[in-house]
Amino acid sequence: MEGEGLVCRHCGRPIAVPASTCPWCGQTIMVICAHCKRYTDDQGTVCQHCGAPLEPARLDALRIGVGVDDRTARLIMDRQRAQLVASGVVALHLHDFFYADAQRRTVLVDLFGPSLTPHREAAALLFAAIVYLIQQGYCAVQRAGDGQSLLWAEIRAWDGQIASLEGALARQAGLGQTLALSLRQAIAEEAGVTPEPAGSVGQRRRPGTAPSARPVAEAVVEVARRTILPDHQEQEACRETYRLLAQFVRQDPPLARRIAEEVLEALAWFGV
Repeated sequence: MEGEGLVCRHCGRPIAVPASTCPWCGQTIMVICAHCKRYTDDQGTVCQHCGAPLEPARLDALRIGVGVDDRTARLIMDRQRAQLVASGVVALHLHDFFYADAQRRTVLVDLFGPSLTPHREAAALLFAAIVYLIQQGYCAVQRAGDGQSLLWAEIRAWDGQIASLEGALARQAGLGQTLALSLRQAIAEEAGVTPEPAGSVGQRRRPGTAPSARPVAEAVVEVARRTILPDHQEQEACRETYRLLAQFVRQDPPLARRIAEEVLEALAWFGV
């Protein structure tokens, strides 16, 4: 679905990029069709694009059945679906994952540098989320037809936490988008900003900002820190998460570095 011409039916403000909620008023406006993976009006009974019937989401069923608001329904669902996602674990133990001394350096230090700035924290958490989705078989990166871009593809539907970086990135998979565009849209949705389309190829314009928008890097870190995790033993969770990240980096160092670069460029696109 093209972003041009979209208007929120609740507040009447223009929407530059299709999203589940309006970046201005926060109201739900679209859903992703389970059949064609494109955004469509959430009030319809069939998808605007492929005509497939839209089934009520588990979130809507929970909200209606239990009688709670959207935020509470999401919290309840996330507790039920909670996975030990990499971004959530890394966010709680950033200093351990950014360790470096004379003898050794962690893989995140190799990719993003040793000093912990908000920009590097956000980049590391987005990278961890991407790796988790790939390593757990939810998503994949594929070479585009131009031989340069990376496509962000869905392998199977995400069944983990809605409010997580993994969830935000998984919602962008399977839409035929590049990894770069998927990152920008996921970041924009979580930070409450409205990116404006570039005026010409190669030209980058800073995105417009909704009134409630937070600094982008801060918003990314906050999402990861607030992700609901299942009960776990912290030391073991850190060990397993680091093993997952290190295995991915060692399997294909050029790909890992390319993804890290894509993440940094996506954050830079917002002026971070």
